[in-house]
Amino acid sequence: MHIKRFEAATMEEALEQVRRTLGPDALILSTRTIQRGRGAFGLLARSGVEVQAALPRGGASGGGSATLHELATAPDSGSLAGGGAGDDAVALRGAVESLRREVAALRGRAGFEEELRSELRGLRSAMGRMLEGRAARDHDPIAASLVEFGLEAGHARALAEAQRAAQAEGRARSLASILRERLDARLAPPRWERARRVRVLVGAPGAGKTTTLAKLAARNEEGERDVALVSLDPFRIGAREQLRAFAGLLEVPYEESTSFSAVAEIARRHREHAILVDTAGRSPGDLERQLPLAALREGLGEEASIELVIDATARGEVARAQVARFAALRPDRLILTRLDECDSLVPIVNLLLDESCPPVCWLGTGQRVPEDLEIAEPDRFVHGVLGRAA
Repeated sequence: MHIKRFEAATMEEALEQVRRTLGPDALILSTRTIQRGRGAFGLLARSGVEVQAALPRGGASGGGSATLHELATAPDSGSLAGGGAGDDAVALRGAVESLRREVAALRGRAGFEEELRSELRGLRSAMGRMLEGRAARDHDPIAASLVEFGLEAGHARALAEAQRAAQAEGRARSLASILRERLDARLAPPRWERARRVRVLVGAPGAGKTTTLAKLAARNEEGERDVALVSLDPFRIGAREQLRAFAGLLEVPYEESTSFSAVAEIARRHREHAILVDTAGRSPGDLERQLPLAALREGLGEEASIELVIDATARGEVARAQVARFAALRPDRLILTRLDECDSLVPIVNLLLDESCPPVCWLGTGQRVPEDLEIAEPDRFVHGVLGRAA
């Protein structure tokens, strides 16, 4: 097996590198978010993705009629088009290549503009925290100590005020106990009696949806039903093959489709199963792809749960932006991945204390299936913020 690592600004660019280098039969082994071109104070660092892909020796064999991809890349058009159709094949190949270049240019421009907006949001947020932190130090020593630990000034002031209120009532409470109580209210431990039958995982490219879905299927701690896996990800190379392989290992039904509307029919066919749905990792701002998912939620009603998967190593501004952009889908719960790669849990705590953040149910702590999946507990996050003083 030939294994190679690729780096790019976006998942689409990385996958295009994989296609060019290893071909359409490549399998994705792993993906992760990285920081590229780190600037002063990390404010202008650009997030990117790293993809590890492999091509089995001998590639994959296929039969049947030629595909559009084969027409566009065949070295000898006559082998795909008989008789006088060679000129048509050449023209088609040129048109497809031209279209690819235009799409790549548009993607690159859109990616640059989105990255620039993200950097500006991050810079504004960092400056705001700096000014709030200075104000906290000037007026509230308790909040100032929490800001020193990395909490944002607004959350730090709220915790300090709660501690003073408890003292005024004659109750001595530590900051750690107050933070633990507030975080506990932001967590949603899995309970089988509350589990929805259809669970749809959404999120940005590279967040870890497919691996997380496989872990959930293998553990199946949220219901007594058998599990069925569904792939709605036609874009990522090897994603469907990976999920199909997991289904085979677990000996559970596997279905794939490119239409959100098909999920309702799949759910009807597998009435006795809990349905876990993997979706394409597209931009959360892509309304055209969000609308069918919103319609799916309405169609399935109380049977469906939408769970937002977020990479915990992403910068705080990036994670907040993902929560905000997927808010139109009204995610029921949050799943955090790559906790094992986090240098600090403080940005995640700041996110969890936001009222707009969905409750967290699961934590991904590695690549092993299903071992590296843990129930979210408040003590982990309290220690991550106040460990040195708790």
